[in-house]
Amino acid sequence: MNYGEIKHNIISLGFAEESDYLEYEELGYTYDAINRAMDVIRGKFPYISTYEFEIDEDETDFINIDLNTLPGFLQLAKDTPVMFEKDGKDMFQDFGDYKIKSGHRISIDPAGHAGSIRIYYNRECTRVDENTEDTFVPELPLKVHHLIPLLASYYLWLDDDVAKASQYYNMYETEESVVLQDDLKPSMGIVTEWGGI
Repeated sequence: MNYGEIKHNIISLGFAEESDYLEYEELGYTYDAINRAMDVIRGKFPYISTYEFEIDEDETDFINIDLNTLPGFLQLAKDTPVMFEKDGKDMFQDFGDYKIKSGHRISIDPAGHAGSIRIYYNRECTRVDENTEDTFVPELPLKVHHLIPLLASYYLWLDDDVAKASQYYNMYETEESVVLQDDLKPSMGIVTEWGGI
């Protein structure tokens, strides 16, 4: 769902006239509501980004990286290991194999770690404002895009119509629980051989 579709959904949820929505937009309320909604949704369905770099075989000094310098860095991704590529093979290692300070500084001993390294981290979503194009797609998993208009509508109506706001929040909670339940369903394993066929 792109930004234009999010706006259309918000309008169809609560506004009799598009001009009423545009008035809220002029005041900045819709941007605030959409950004707030994306922040809340991102808390349960993170936007995961990567940082990749190489360690040379002749490197002897510890590699120190401050991830706070990365655009939108929030925290290291939980339950997502570091990918380490050596001799053409991808290996995944827990963060425990590295020294982490203050949740954002990583120190790596280059001995035995020569090769490509990819670190996964949770990142802030791009904020929407008056310059955002309708074609912009929020950097959240597609499975939760439909939650943005519901939660944004809740924030928009909270001051003016509590009953309407509550209705949207209840719809949001229902839809969120469906997505969370789907995440808990076991996935099928990959079958590599079919009985020798």
